[in-house]
Amino acid sequence: MKHSANHNPLPQTPVQTPEAAQAAASEEPVATVLNDLQIWDFIREMRFVRLATIGEDGFPYVSPINVVSDGQHIYFRTAAGAKLTQLLLNPQVTVQAERIEMGRATTINAYCQAAMVTDSQEIEHILSLKLAPWLDTEKLEFVRMTPVKLTGRRFRIGK
Repeated sequence: MKHSANHNPLPQTPVQTPEAAQAAASEEPVATVLNDLQIWDFIREMRFVRLATIGEDGFPYVSPINVVSDGQHIYFRTAAGAKLTQLLLNPQVTVQAERIEMGRATTINAYCQAAMVTDSQEIEHILSLKLAPWLDTEKLEFVRMTPVKLTGRRFRIGK
């Protein structure tokens, strides 16, 4: 199919300048509580988050991880080690992420039940989501985190 020079099949999204975004942000409340749908949209966009696990000593340990989500679960890959041991001993974990842009800061927490994934079909599903480690290290273990509680807020930065 041939398109004329004046026909663009893709919808045009107006580009918002940083100044316009800042002005729009200044009209928002100082803090906005996000609903579950907004939080899931945020999670699906995130590729880098923090994972909090509880160590054998009872203290929380926070690890940076890269993740993908299918809208029901959050997945990551890891190697055998402290992080994996901690979530196997206590599968209650928290995923935390934030983003600061255009006069707004957004932060979310997903309180999850974690489990190792061993089913080959689920691993194929995870790989189809393009989960790939950032570091060139061997990470053979797949982990599924199922949120049982979500919290999130968006803050207006500045005056």
